[in-house]
Formats: sequence, C-alpha cells, structure tokens
Amino acid sequence: MKPIPVILDVDTGVDDAVAITLAARCRSIKLLGLVASFGNRPLHYTLRNTLWLKELLALEVPVCKGAASPLCQPDHPEPEDSEHIFHGKEGMGNAVPPPSLATAPDSDDPVAFLADLLEKSEEPVALVPVGPLTNLARLVTARPDLLPKIRVISLMGGAAKGGNVTPYSEVNIYNDPEAAATVFACGAPIIMCGLDCTRDCYLTDGERAQLRQTHRDPLSQVLCDGLEGYAASNARFGENCVVHDALAVGCLAYPELLHTSPYYVDICLTPGEHRGQTVVDWEGTTGRAANVQVGLRADRDLFVQLVQKSFEGAF
Repeated sequence: MKPIPVILDVDTGVDDAVAITLAARCRSIKLLGLVASFGNRPLHYTLRNTLWLKELLALEVPVCKGAASPLCQPDHPEPEDSEHIFHGKEGMGNAVPPPSLATAPDSDDPVAFLADLLEKSEEPVALVPVGPLTNLARLVTARPDLLPKIRVISLMGGAAKGGNVTPYSEVNIYNDPEAAATVFACGAPIIMCGLDCTRDCYLTDGERAQLRQTHRDPLSQVLCDGLEGYAASNARFGENCVVHDALAVGCLAYPELLHTSPYYVDICLTPGEHRGQTVVDWEGTTGRAANVQVGLRADRDLFVQLVQKSFEGAF
C-alpha cells in the first residue's frame, strides 16, 4: 500500500512535536509539508518550534508561516505568561530552542502553500490540523475547487462531551470558532479526534522515564524534556500527560487505533461559555446528514506502542 500523503497544520507545543515525529517516521505516511499557526502559544513561538523540529528530524519538507490570529477578533485575551500555559512560555515545556536556527519558513502564504501541495500531489491528501482551523478555513473558502484533492481532514479538536477551556468547549475550536464552522461545513470528510478519545492517549510517569532512559539522541531528549514540563502543567489540574495531537496522525496509518461513529456536528458561535462547542446531534433530531466521524475512544496500548516506535526511528 502506498503511503498516505499528509500535510500537518500545527501550533507546535509538546504534543504537536510528538505528532510531527510520528508523521515523519511512520512509513505509512508521506509528509508533504508543515504549516505553523498561533494556538498553544503565539505564532513566533510555534513557528520557531516547528522549524526546530524540522532540524532535529532532518526533514526535507517545506514549512509555511501560517495564521497569527483568528478569522475574527478574539473575544478572549492571549496571555503572554500564565500558569494556564500548559506548554510552557516558549511552547516546548522544559525544552528550550536554540537562539538561532539554520532553517527558515519557505512561505508566509498558507492558502497558496496548501493549494500548491494539493495540486502537485498525484493522490488526495490528508490534512491534519492539530491547532486552530484558521488556515484550512481560508483554504476551503478561497479554493473550493480543491476539495476533491482532500482525502480527509483528521483534526485534533472539539469534544462530544465537555471541554477544557470552558465546561463545553475545547481550546483548538474555541480559539477560532468561525474557522471551525467553515471547515465543518465544507463537505470534505472529517475525523474529529476530540477530548473524548484523546484523553485515552496519555503517557504514564514510568513510560516517559523509559523513553528517556532508552533513547539518548538529541531529538528524544528534547521530546522527553518537553513532556516532563507538559506533564507537570497537566498535573496541576489533575490531568494525565495526554499527547492529544499524535492521535490525529496515528489514526490515519492505524485505523484500528480510533473508534468513531458518524454524526452531524455544528459549532456554537454565540457569545458565552458555549462559544466554540462542537455540538453533536446524537439522536439525529436535525435530520441533517452526518458530516463528521466523531472519535469516541482510542486504543491506549496501541497508541503508546506507536509513540515508542517513533522514538526509535522509522517504522
């Protein structure tokens, strides 16, 4: 079977870094490019972190500087320093990027960048956004003719039940609800790896310690340093060290990793704590056709195996 062509749209923090590593090293995936967006941290951090991962992985793929802000004016502030910054001030937990990098972005026009990669690909491409959906919303609005070139949008975002920034909303959707509404309505196939299933994808203290002890190369040590800072941030709120974003990559190569069911999903755009909620029509009361494969649970044992393999090298 041919590798699945993939473009990753990242707001590179710790779990994004693991997702990039998984995509780069899985032989069932052909990574075509990376787009960096605002999200976990402001764009100047997430872009630098993305370029750093490119260097550490010795990737020969282009990187694009993507969106720095949502489609519409945000109704909440972006803190520069806060205890609620789960990925650390610079986005990579306890790992600190070097002051300068040898690489630079290849483009600062995400629509043109994505369109070019889609047009050049001989096969439909899987788009994997694991941050706000701003870049993809601009793409599907500007170039609806390219929708047939999209194999699937496998996104990390949303939640069938609950949230992590309000009681109802997950942060990636909350950070740009209008973009999410545009993407969810575009007609392309969508897999939603929301909190319901990504919370199954955690690494225990022992599993992280084993990764650090077993793998001494620079990339692995950066990932381990990042995970330790990230785990400590999550622990303050009683959460596991959940590697959310890697699930959206892993389920493409290993469909058995994720259990989904088709539902119609809409995005709440009204002000208040429901803003950004992914509203799932559980009973089919709207009469609308399913537009999303909603992730309900993940196979944690398989997920951990895939992360461990990605630390070892190509698999």
